[in-house]
Amino acid sequence: MSPPTTTQEQLSLSGARIAIAAAEEKAKAMGLGMNIAIVDASTHLLHFSRMEGAKITSINIALDKAFTAAGHRVGTHTYKEAVWPGGVAFGLGNTNGGRFTTFGGGLPILNARGEVVGGIGASTGTPAQDQEVVQAGKDAVEKVLREGGERIKSKL
Repeated sequence: MSPPTTTQEQLSLSGARIAIAAAEEKAKAMGLGMNIAIVDASTHLLHFSRMEGAKITSINIALDKAFTAAGHRVGTHTYKEAVWPGGVAFGLGNTNGGRFTTFGGGLPILNARGEVVGGIGASTGTPAQDQEVVQAGKDAVEKVLREGGERIKSKL
């Protein structure tokens, strides 16, 4: 019999700041102002950055991309044709109160064991640009986690 409770590793605010810093740096290098959201593994907001020039209408999109990536444990770019009319996942974007996002710019953040500890989402550019920005944030924090960055992790 399994235990009645479990412990889930969660990204901490320190880890979120690492991801935001790297994502902002990438966005600046691309000449873009982005909205960037970091959520924990339970999809709750940890940190948000609204860079100069970011679109106001992209705030919730960034939040929803991070929510989707952490909650569904895959990048938002993976859905593509599957969510189009006739696709096997058609209508998926209407779930979770319309928050489920099915285009690029959201990635799960994984610990050294490959478990989801959070998610990152960005919006203002094209889905491909948003994807580049979140990849930079994901890579930066996952590098610290792989190198034994116990100091940036917290337990739920």
